[in-house]
Amino acid sequence: MDIKERLQKAGLLKAEEGDRDGPSPRKERPTLASLTDGHWIQTAQGRCLVVEREYSLEERHGSPQLLHALGISDDTWTPFIIGEKDDNFDLQKALFIDTETTGLDRGGGTYVFLVGLGFFQEDRFRLLQYFMPDYGEEGALLHLLAEHLVDHQGLVSFNGRSFDWPLLRTRYILSQGKLAFDDTPHLDLLLLARRLWRRILPSCALSCLESTVLDVEREGTDVPGYEIPQIYTDYVEWGCTKRLANVFYHNRIDVLSMVALAARIGATLEAPFTRDDDPYCDFLALGRAYEAMGETDRAIRAYQRARQQGERQTRDAACKRLSFLLKRLGRYEKAAQIWQELLDGNKIYPYIELAKQLEHRDRDYIGAKRMTLEAMACADPKDKEVLQALEHRLERLQRRLNKTAKG
Repeated sequence: MDIKERLQKAGLLKAEEGDRDGPSPRKERPTLASLTDGHWIQTAQGRCLVVEREYSLEERHGSPQLLHALGISDDTWTPFIIGEKDDNFDLQKALFIDTETTGLDRGGGTYVFLVGLGFFQEDRFRLLQYFMPDYGEEGALLHLLAEHLVDHQGLVSFNGRSFDWPLLRTRYILSQGKLAFDDTPHLDLLLLARRLWRRILPSCALSCLESTVLDVEREGTDVPGYEIPQIYTDYVEWGCTKRLANVFYHNRIDVLSMVALAARIGATLEAPFTRDDDPYCDFLALGRAYEAMGETDRAIRAYQRARQQGERQTRDAACKRLSFLLKRLGRYEKAAQIWQELLDGNKIYPYIELAKQLEHRDRDYIGAKRMTLEAMACADPKDKEVLQALEHRLERLQRRLNKTAKG
C-alpha cells in the first residue's frame, strides 16, 4: 500500500473521482460525466456538471404520453396555484423542478446538490440536471438555476411547496442574499394528488402514484430516496461515482413522473364522467375538488355519482356535501329532499337542517319543533354544545307557537 492509499484510508486525503467504486483503487474508474453523459461547465462561481436530454412529446411515461399534459385547459390549474395568479397557469411555459439534497431538514445546513428541470420547448420536452460537485461550488448551480427560473412563468413540483422551494429559497438567501423570483406561481402536484386519491390509496408518495395511477416501472438501478444523502457524501469524500449516477436516474424519473402526473390529474379533473372503468376515480374527492374550483355543477354531478357508487361511508359523506352545497346555492327543496331521505339513519344534521328550513323558510313551527325534538333524541348526551343549541331552538319555537296561539 503506497502513501496515497494510506492517507485515503485514514480519511486524510480525498480519493479521486471513481477511486472507491471497485475492489481495486488502482484500477481506472469511470467518471461521473461519462456515466451520466454529462459535461462540465465552468462559471465564475465554480464548476457544475450538466446533463441534458430531450424527449419526443409522443413518448409515454407509464400510461400517459408527455403531450397529454399540454392538453389540459389552463384554467383547470388556476384554483390550485400558490403565489401570483394574474394569468392562467400555462404548463407549456412552466418549469418542472425536483431536487436531491444532503438531508431532509430545511435549515441552513442542508444543501441542494442536484436539480432536475423539465420544460416544453417547441415539439420536445427538455430535461436538464445541474449537479454541484462540492459544497464550495454551490454558486454555480444556483446561478444556472436562476437563469431558468427567470425565463419561465411558473413552477411545477411534487411536495415543492413544503420542501424543495423553501430549501432553495434558503440556499439563495445564504449564498446571494436575495431571491428575485420568490412570487413565482407554483403548482404543487402532491396537494392535488392528496385531494383526489388519499382516501383510496395507501399512500400519495410519488412511488405509490407511479405504481398505481401512472403504471410507471422504475429500473433496478434506481436508489431509495433515504440513501441519497449518503451517496452524495461518498462522492464528495471518496469520489464514488457509480451509485451517484443512479441518483441522476432517480431524479430524471421524478421529473418525468411529474409530467405524467399532471396529465393524469388534469384528465381526471376535466373528464371523469366518461371513465367508468377507472378504478382510481374517487367521485367524492372529485366533488370536493370541483367545489374548490368553483365548478358547482360538476361538484353536484360528482357527489351524485358518489351517492350511487360508493360504499356506505362514502355515500353518507357525499349526501352531506351535496345537501350543504345545494343549500348554499339556494336550492332548498332539493337539499331538503336529501335530508328527508336520511331521517331514519343515525345522523343528527338532517333533523337540524330540516328544523331550520321549517322554521325560517316555511314558518312551520310545529314541524320545526318536532324535528328539533327528534334531533335531541338522537344527539350524543356528551355533546353539550349541540344539546344547548337545540334547547335554545326549542325554547324559541315554543315562544313563537305561544305567540301564534294568542294572536
